[in-house]
Amino acid sequence: MKKLIIILLTLVPFLTKAQVTLIPDSTFEQLLINLNIDSDGILNGQMLTSDAQNITQLNLYTGAGSFRILNMTGIEAFTNLELLLGSFHEFNNINLSTLTKLDTLILPSNSLKTINLSNNVSLEYLHIGNYELEFAQYNLIRQLDLSSNVELRHLDLYNLFTLERINLKNNKSSQLKIILGNENETFYPYNVCIEVDDPVAATNGTAPYDTWTVLGNHYYDQNCALSIEKFVNDNFKIYPNPATEYVSIEQKETKDVTLQSVQILDSSGKWIKSVKDNFNQIDVSNLSKGMYLFVIQTDKGNKTEKIIVK
Repeated sequence: MKKLIIILLTLVPFLTKAQVTLIPDSTFEQLLINLNIDSDGILNGQMLTSDAQNITQLNLYTGAGSFRILNMTGIEAFTNLELLLGSFHEFNNINLSTLTKLDTLILPSNSLKTINLSNNVSLEYLHIGNYELEFAQYNLIRQLDLSSNVELRHLDLYNLFTLERINLKNNKSSQLKIILGNENETFYPYNVCIEVDDPVAATNGTAPYDTWTVLGNHYYDQNCALSIEKFVNDNFKIYPNPATEYVSIEQKETKDVTLQSVQILDSSGKWIKSVKDNFNQIDVSNLSKGMYLFVIQTDKGNKTEKIIVK
């Protein structure tokens, strides 16, 4: 009996730990407390895992205020979640791999740079674009792999001006609506590459793509990564890198391609300025030393290049 008691006492800390999910971001935990989800009601960096598992819908929308989540660690415990909504937060990535029941994901105007949705096979509605671009908070996703999300019916990427390509291979949906473009095509022009199994059929609007609705500039390819890389390398020369005073974007070929603008962002993804002319002499002398993202926007596609200013 004494040995049994000792064994049970040894196991208790591990059993207790297994029932708890860590929530290191105090804003995230406070929101869960406010929503009566974190049942202990104490801001202590953790919550009962069972509290998370009881939730099927989670609304983290707070408006464009200062109540912002930086770290979404802990969301992986919400394994029965079907709907997740949140905007104006500051997390760069989010682990949704355990949320296999998720069918609706609405996360516009956060600070997302990457997102992995390969395990979210039940996803039907996805909105990860941005609200009005005058807000300082926006997603900066460059590529999106949705080849595992064959149930997808609605894809809203409006105002996602950094977007280069979407992988929609394997999607034979009879109804798919994709919203691209933005509120100011003159200021933020772009043309997104959509990767599909049969780009000829998609371009011609024949089955199985004849019931798709795509709003905004786009084109189809079997391999967007190679297509965009080759396109930029074939048509543009960007130098010097590193730069001190000026960056030049020299267009090698003018046939069938127009350089429309260059968006300059800092390393955190904060928009700095837009350049719409004099591409052969872009002034960077007033920029602080560091790494910058140059989003090259043309009528045939976008490409983001890293430029060092020293």
